Amino acid sequence: MKTTFKIKAQIIVLLACIIFSGCKRDDNDAVIRVGYLPMVSSLTHFVALDQGFYSDKGIEVDAQSISTSNALAQDLVSGSIDAVIEMAVVPLLQELENAGGHAMIFSTSMITAENGFDGIVVKANSPANNFEDLAGKKVGVFPGSTAQNTLLTLFSELYPGLTLPICIELAPDLQLQSLLSDDTDALFAYEPELTTGIVNHGLKQITTSLYAMHYSPSPIGVGSVNTEWVNANPGLAKRFYAAIDKAVMFIRQNPVQAREILAVATGIDTEVAAQMNIMPMSLSTEIDLDNLDGYIDILFNMGEISSKPQAVDICIPQAK
Repeated sequence: MKTTFKIKAQIIVLLACIIFSGCKRDDNDAVIRVGYLPMVSSLTHFVALDQGFYSDKGIEVDAQSISTSNALAQDLVSGSIDAVIEMAVVPLLQELENAGGHAMIFSTSMITAENGFDGIVVKANSPANNFEDLAGKKVGVFPGSTAQNTLLTLFSELYPGLTLPICIELAPDLQLQSLLSDDTDALFAYEPELTTGIVNHGLKQITTSLYAMHYSPSPIGVGSVNTEWVNANPGLAKRFYAAIDKAVMFIRQNPVQAREILAVATGIDTEVAAQMNIMPMSLSTEIDLDNLDGYIDILFNMGEISSKPQAVDICIPQAK
């Protein structure tokens, strides 16, 4: 009799847990579908894997390498993936205009001229010595809208009387060869292509970070999660933020080792990894909301987005 009553009680508790709190999924479904760019901006993910920060939090990651921020934003908002390690904020905001509330930001970049992961490079014998000299020239840029629009907007603001550069979207593995073979006149390069070009090919860097030149510190890069996934898995989401936060702190405290991890994860030369800049990202609890609001204002005035969400409304609760 007691045994029967005990079994019935356990069943009732289990059903209540499943129906009302969703704890079954949050406790047992620890697989997170993570999208990432196969480059330096995803270093927190590479470190979390290498150092066991995911497993320490009981998380299994189904990681998908996706080539552009636009594709990452689309997949995140549609629910095809649960989280994005880092992507450009512009396509995310554009997706949220059409599907508001489907994603939240948990981390932002803090790019300055001193730590920028991007810049313009040309061949050593190029007559171009500064940004202004690229008027009418062919410039290779990272695929997607963000790099091209940032370059053209900044150039038009600084040199309104000059002909705009001609932007050519190129996958990172094609960029250096395009410059070396004179198919392009310059590259708006990200790491590691930026430092690879300088160290291995003697390229000349003629600008600091364009993102920092446009707005500093720049929150152009963001980590984001699908809102529906978070609501269904609040505990798992917090464990994910904690794992990424541990990776952020590890990178800050162990930059040499972090670069070694980056070299292994991306297959870049260790000498290049040792010299290149790595994108600084915020902890989930230290997002500068005022800074993000300021950048959103700029994007709105540029015409990149047609509405201006408040940063407080598109960031996770920990950031508020």
